[in-house]
Amino acid sequence: MPIVPTVIPLIVAGVLLGSLIVSGKRKISKKRLIGASLLAGLLNAANAFIIYLLFPPTTFSRFGGGNFGGGSFGGSSSFTFTGSSSFRGGGAGGGEGSFILLSFIAGLLIVLVVVGSALLYVRYKGRHEGEEEEQLGEGKEEEQEELEEPEQKEQEEI
Repeated sequence: MPIVPTVIPLIVAGVLLGSLIVSGKRKISKKRLIGASLLAGLLNAANAFIIYLLFPPTTFSRFGGGNFGGGSFGGSSSFTFTGSSSFRGGGAGGGEGSFILLSFIAGLLIVLVVVGSALLYVRYKGRHEGEEEEQLGEGKEEEQEELEEPEQKEQEEI
């Protein structure tokens, strides 16, 4: 079975994050996130279908060497190791249906994980930046009070 493709979901996640950066918002609607995830899943499943058609997995028989033409997409192909046992669907690793389903799930989850972790990071970083600004602001006020007090004392002494 070919390896599940991941390029298309990463491109979709990059486009979604790029649009968030340009807009300057820290939040994204659930509909937009789920829509982008479904789009990535569907595009990844279509990519997996094309990969499976162009580069089908190789099948081997015990005596005949190998059938390097691969399996078919109908799931009705069979080959025999001996005269009595036959295997259907391209071998023990599953067929094209499971490959396409796994590609869809991978595309869906990649976008959710990448965008979700980026949003959590921005929220976490933004919270700490706000705390640091508050602490810096309090420190500046104390410094200003210390600077103002000696000037007032000097004026009173004169």
